[in-house]
Amino acid sequence: MILSSCSNLRYLDEGQQLYTGSKVKIEAEEKITNKGEVVSELERVIRPKPNEKLLFWRPRLWFYNVAGEDPGNALTRYMKNTIGRPPVLFEDFSVDRSLQLIENRLFNMGFFDPQIDFNINEMQKKADVKFIVTLNPAFTIAELLPVESDTEIAGHINESLDESLIKPVRDYRLSILREERERITQHLKELGYFFFHPDFLIFRADTTAGIREVSLTPALKPNIPSNARKRFYIRNTHINTAFTLVGEQETTDTIYMGEGVYLLNNNGDFKPSTLKRAIFFEKDKLYNSNDHDLTLNHLTGLGVFRFVNLRFIEVREENNENKSFLDLRVQLSPMDKKNLSAEIRGVVKENTNFAGPGLSVAFNNRNFLGGAENFSINLDGAYETNFGGPDDRANLWETGASAELSVPRFIIPFGTLNLSPRFIPRTRIGLSINYRSLTNEFSISSLRGNFGYLWNQSVTTQFRFEPFVINIFSPRSISDEYEQIFQEEQQRRGLFEQFLLGSEFSYYYNSQLRRQRKHAFYFNYNIDLSGNVAWLLLNGLNIADTLEAGGYGIFNQSFSQYTRNDFDLRYYLDMGQSQKLVTRLAAGIGIPYGNSSTMPYIKLFTTGGSNSIRAFQPRSVGPGTYSTPDTLQTTFNIYQSGDIKLELNLEYRFSMTSIIKGAIFADAGNVWNLQERERTPGGKFESSEFLNQMALGTGFGLRFDFTFFLLRLDLAFPLAVPYDDSTGYFQSIRLLEKSWRRDNLLLNLAIGYPF
Repeated sequence: MILSSCSNLRYLDEGQQLYTGSKVKIEAEEKITNKGEVVSELERVIRPKPNEKLLFWRPRLWFYNVAGEDPGNALTRYMKNTIGRPPVLFEDFSVDRSLQLIENRLFNMGFFDPQIDFNINEMQKKADVKFIVTLNPAFTIAELLPVESDTEIAGHINESLDESLIKPVRDYRLSILREERERITQHLKELGYFFFHPDFLIFRADTTAGIREVSLTPALKPNIPSNARKRFYIRNTHINTAFTLVGEQETTDTIYMGEGVYLLNNNGDFKPSTLKRAIFFEKDKLYNSNDHDLTLNHLTGLGVFRFVNLRFIEVREENNENKSFLDLRVQLSPMDKKNLSAEIRGVVKENTNFAGPGLSVAFNNRNFLGGAENFSINLDGAYETNFGGPDDRANLWETGASAELSVPRFIIPFGTLNLSPRFIPRTRIGLSINYRSLTNEFSISSLRGNFGYLWNQSVTTQFRFEPFVINIFSPRSISDEYEQIFQEEQQRRGLFEQFLLGSEFSYYYNSQLRRQRKHAFYFNYNIDLSGNVAWLLLNGLNIADTLEAGGYGIFNQSFSQYTRNDFDLRYYLDMGQSQKLVTRLAAGIGIPYGNSSTMPYIKLFTTGGSNSIRAFQPRSVGPGTYSTPDTLQTTFNIYQSGDIKLELNLEYRFSMTSIIKGAIFADAGNVWNLQERERTPGGKFESSEFLNQMALGTGFGLRFDFTFFLLRLDLAFPLAVPYDDSTGYFQSIRLLEKSWRRDNLLLNLAIGYPF
């Protein structure tokens, strides 16, 4: 790589120098707050950027150079024009322009009196620049004064200043003034000022207010359009469901739906009530930007239109000179109602290490009953083989079919609940069947049905509530080996014979869906209750069967009773310069009761794998200090699961090039059982011992970010193994020994970030 770095310079002509970048150093007699942030911001604005560097090597420049001046084939042309980048020469760098950019950015950050000097460092065929910036502390905001005007619009602006983002004692920032203009504009648009724009507002600054303080006064620019000062009312709404971008089409039919709403060119395709329910503007009411957002969100959320546009036209009413009006044109271009698709895919299952080809065929009807209902049928099949697990010979056949109806509103047993959240809610009804066969060991069929609701409360918050969920699992064949393993009735019922009838609830919060921030959080909480509904129904109807094996059921099938809770909490710290620190805490517990003495196997927790503790194979850790016996080393060991899970992750992410990202990580965790079990000795959770039983691993990762997908490679090794009998918590690390590397180094291949 060092030799390649040097070789890039030999392609330069005589007198040319490669520009290798600029650095900013801040000098100050007094303390400068957020000094690192100021340096990062100044270095970010300097142009041009040097060629990307990976350690000592500039890979994209190298590809450009080795491809030659006149590439002769497709490969070298691809290397030069797609992968490669031409050299950034020092002659293309303007010191004067950079000085202006730095000074301007400092002014925007409240440093009104900087002194800037620079040094040029030239060495052989390379050159870089160092800027020395001498600063005094930034100006702070003394006060925000009201608009000096007695107009109606000025009064509305002044009324909102209590909610202003501009606060006394806060450092002056141009970005804050821009955000305040947007806030004031949003406030005015909520009051009917449809034509008002942020550019119509300025701030006057007085730097004589105090020692390094500035007073700010908002003001309207002179000569802004007259309609920007007016409040507008909604008159009529015209909904065109057959709009095209080609031009105005002839209206084939018009339906008046009352309250000033007209439906055009519908031809019976959409229920008028569905469209009217998505329009939040009311006749003779002031225009409100919140109604605008709600209408757009609901129309696009219906999922049946490829193009949605709201066009407002200023109109005059001769008999009402004191008010200004807008007519609303709702322009909708529908998607194709039905479509049939087939998809061949590669299947990689992180939790089992099974991989292989898959085929899916899907039919979709986006407007099933005319009310924007989405009805879909899917047929799936896959063949998978175990790679890198305890049994490389294992393979899995899987086939299934599913159907789902999604309705864009809340449906309750006795009617429809007409709520008006910001985002359109959905009622989902689903049914699926599935058949799996694992090598010659066992095969199992399953049936799942669900009825529930999905809705967003805000951009960052989502809820899922399914009051009715049914899962039925039934074995089709079991090999002699597995027949011996599951000779106990309790184990057979736990893995194969499961009847789950209950409710599920999920809450999601993701602040990353907002604009970029230094601190971001993700939180997901899930609760799964099974058996309560079944118990009430069976006992209420007096149709419960008492089973010979114990417990109650129906049609001689026992139903499970349990509660399962889990959460996933993540914190993202943006450290600037494409660096991020990410932490995660994931935990869960499942408690059987009543009709069940153990949790169903599919509801137990497991750990290990590329999205978990990356130094361990999937499902290879726990419970507790349990270690897989030699007799189960080559089989799928179902005992490595537990009722309790605790997992912690820490990852430092950084950018190496625009495509290649790096990461250093540490993972810890394990699973445990609530009770000691004969087949998993050491698996019971003990509050005094669980910290000493945490599996711990670390490693380094590369991510290849191709924008449309991210390929991840993580190389990890264990630091602490719960089932290791050696002295001490940490195990010895012997990277130079081949046998240690073979037994401990684990390469994870995955798509996307682990969390």
